[in-house]
Amino acid sequence: MVSISKKTVSLIIKIGLAVVVVYTIGFAFYKIGTYYKTYYEKQKLTQELQIKKNETNSLKRQIKLNQEKIEDVKNSYISKDELAVKVKDIFERMSVFDYNLAFLDAKKMCVDRYVLITQLTYQSEQGKKAGEGILSYIGDMKQSDKNSSLYFVDYVTKPKGIKK
Repeated sequence: MVSISKKTVSLIIKIGLAVVVVYTIGFAFYKIGTYYKTYYEKQKLTQELQIKKNETNSLKRQIKLNQEKIEDVKNSYISKDELAVKVKDIFERMSVFDYNLAFLDAKKMCVDRYVLITQLTYQSEQGKKAGEGILSYIGDMKQSDKNSSLYFVDYVTKPKGIKK
């Protein structure tokens, strides 16, 4: 049989224990290192996330303020219904036997601009000139190509607080 001396067994045990201790210490340092690395990455990402969240909230506030400003601007100009009442009233007062102005519709182009669709019926050339004069006073006028009695008027409104 093969026999191993006590010295050799003692040496093998010491080397084995040394390897286990070195491995355990190395493993512990590795785990501590990865823990701190992930901890700092988490801190960094948390800070970046907070910065992005603050930027997002700032943008949301800015959008809300801009929407409120847009609503204020829209409310400061005349609405389509108010414009229809106003124009119909003017046309009723201005229409006489020689010509007749009728408001048909208005198309909103932007906040302060409408295209008025009107109808001008007239008995004489002077009535046509008078009706066109009234329409051109309201805004830039264009006669329809398809129907000679239809006129389109480019009407630009002013804010409600400002009188013409």
